[in-house]
Amino acid sequence: MKRIKTTLSNWLKRSPIAIALSSTFMVPNVMAAQVDGVLDETQWQNAQIINLDKTTSPFTLAQADKQTQVKYFSSEEGIYVAVIATQALNEQTSMRTARDSDLESDFIELIIDFDNGKNTAYGFALGNGGSMRDGIWQNNNNFKSDWDGTWFGKTSQTDTGWVAEYLIPWNVAPMAKIEGENRQMGIYVRRHDVKSNKSYSHAPTSSSQPDFLREFSQIKVANHAGSSLDVFASATYQNDMLNDTDDSNLGVDIFWRPDASQQLSVALNPDFGQVESDGLVVNFSPFETFFAERRPFFTENQALFDIQGNAGMRLVHTRRIGVYGDIDAAVKYTSNGQNNDFGVMAVFEDDGHFNDKESNKFASARAQHRFDDSQVGYLVTYADKATQGRESQVHSVDYRTDVSDTLQISAQVNGSFVDSDKHKDQVDGYGAWLNFVHKFSDNWQQRLNFTVYDEKFQVNDLGFLSRSDLQRVWYNNERYFTDFDENSSLKQRRVEGYFMRDHNSDGDHLRTEIGITGTEEYKDSAFWFWRFDYTSSGLDDRTTRGNGDFNLGSGREFFTEYNFGSQNKFRHHVAFGLQSYDREGNGGRFHYHPSYYFTDNYRVSWSLWAVQENQSLYWIDGQLARYDFKQLENSLDFDATIDDKQELRVRFQWVSVTGKNGNQFAIDGNGDLFDTNTQVSDFSSSTTRLQIRYRYEIAPLSNIYLVYSRGGQSIDDLDQSNTSLFKEGWDNRTGDNFVAKIRYRF
Repeated sequence: MKRIKTTLSNWLKRSPIAIALSSTFMVPNVMAAQVDGVLDETQWQNAQIINLDKTTSPFTLAQADKQTQVKYFSSEEGIYVAVIATQALNEQTSMRTARDSDLESDFIELIIDFDNGKNTAYGFALGNGGSMRDGIWQNNNNFKSDWDGTWFGKTSQTDTGWVAEYLIPWNVAPMAKIEGENRQMGIYVRRHDVKSNKSYSHAPTSSSQPDFLREFSQIKVANHAGSSLDVFASATYQNDMLNDTDDSNLGVDIFWRPDASQQLSVALNPDFGQVESDGLVVNFSPFETFFAERRPFFTENQALFDIQGNAGMRLVHTRRIGVYGDIDAAVKYTSNGQNNDFGVMAVFEDDGHFNDKESNKFASARAQHRFDDSQVGYLVTYADKATQGRESQVHSVDYRTDVSDTLQISAQVNGSFVDSDKHKDQVDGYGAWLNFVHKFSDNWQQRLNFTVYDEKFQVNDLGFLSRSDLQRVWYNNERYFTDFDENSSLKQRRVEGYFMRDHNSDGDHLRTEIGITGTEEYKDSAFWFWRFDYTSSGLDDRTTRGNGDFNLGSGREFFTEYNFGSQNKFRHHVAFGLQSYDREGNGGRFHYHPSYYFTDNYRVSWSLWAVQENQSLYWIDGQLARYDFKQLENSLDFDATIDDKQELRVRFQWVSVTGKNGNQFAIDGNGDLFDTNTQVSDFSSSTTRLQIRYRYEIAPLSNIYLVYSRGGQSIDDLDQSNTSLFKEGWDNRTGDNFVAKIRYRF
């Protein structure tokens, strides 16, 4: 580690030379057109044109009642796109939100399938007022927002409309190398208007369709994709005020593309300090909570490794890396071809001398081949967790095919192989799933999934699976209704019925769940959601953490939410639910979430969840007991977009829980629960978290962050109500840090 830090220090001292060298290989910084939302350059006069003439929300495909024109052309810098949305100024909505937050203004969503492979596409959304959001689309209509790319976008307003202007650089995403002057791509552009609560596009599809990516329009642009070299240097200072210590870190990230189809990413002594906190979660269940990845190295060019499965499985979950030690180095290489893609990734943690063991090491390799309307892939992951005396491999083969325009089939077969100090012999486990998606019509579809994970199947050394030992059948049938009269307040109705049946590997019935949900979307942007669930009796084999299985009775739940719309400065939604379960008890929950925009750039919001359950079953301190349970969850947010370069976000969260009037239960010889008539101690906890984050953009992807974080937790402050527990959760600090970070792109 000292050698790496010395090398980095010397490199930074010679930074003018490094800048000059990197600039030699980088794409020129002079743009063919200035991205400012004003289309006054001559290139736009000869640009290609697309008209968004179809109504896609509601999904009627009727002639659009608002005029929207898309212009595009390409140059050495990248692909330029401009969207001209005709609309009177007083009908426009331009609230601004932080990057990658939900857009609450009128917006344009540009999605590009660079290889026209109908498998992966990248989304770039611009909101009226300047909000930006990006993400990645895979498996036809699965969107994830944890991808961040290098792209540019600006908007402008006039009395008769607004304009969204994009520059998508050639190095924003991996793409196959093309021989020839033109590149054919899939493209989808959507305009959403808040006031009418409608969306418009040029292609007769929407993200609600199971064949979304396959229905993109095809365009040709001049192909200028070439080599590039990006170097990021980061410096971080952290002051731990709780332990009265401070620390600093220097790191370098290098992203090199010898051509459009290949990328080599190297991170030396990377700084993975969190400048954006996870949501505060209090989890009493035996199942792990999933948190999305936020670190740039692992979100950049990661789509090839992002292999998912049924029941929430992810075979590569990079949040596992860096848990037991800092990361010394990480390297990733990907190659994309017309029909074949390949990638490898390796990460090495700091030695750390944890329990006198060697450092942890992680690796993954992925290959996939496309043919006709099908794709087959192979993935292997390797984790050498020396700090835990554990070594594991996971091998996976996946397959997807479009049997017809209305039927898709996907499948996956997996094997896990684990050697650990706890077991004398290697532990082998297996898992597989098979999925069908069938489309009756544009507004009616059904899905059928089969899942089998045996009890020895283990992926959590580098992946994520909340539960193995599972056999599941899942079916849903979803239909949209859009043929409402012009005088009706309804825009669209969605109704979905579903069925799920779970067993474990021993054949024990865990539960059967049957439910129906619906959504009523209104023309004024309000919507109403409702859900009815019935869960059968079954076996609980997880709550006691291996200390006995027991039988549970059936239960039912009703939940509803009403959103009052997104057209005004004051926006709010309310929800409540009623439940009667054997495990969760009888009770209900209430939610209220108001937001207020002082101006388009300044917003404050508050979220409240209140939960009350009687005779709820918990495993606490090695005992199984029923409690009267209460939970109060508050989140207060202030978001300020000071200008195009400055952003301030303040988030305060507080969660308090109490369990009172506890009675201990035991399991009899038949697996039934019985009351031992033994009182157990009450429990409570209060957890708080505050983060104040200021971001200043020096240049695109070059930022300064100033972050203050404070956390507190108090456990078992008894004989208090949920509201009175705040002081204990705030005063008992568990963290108190100030972080200053600069990440600069040369």
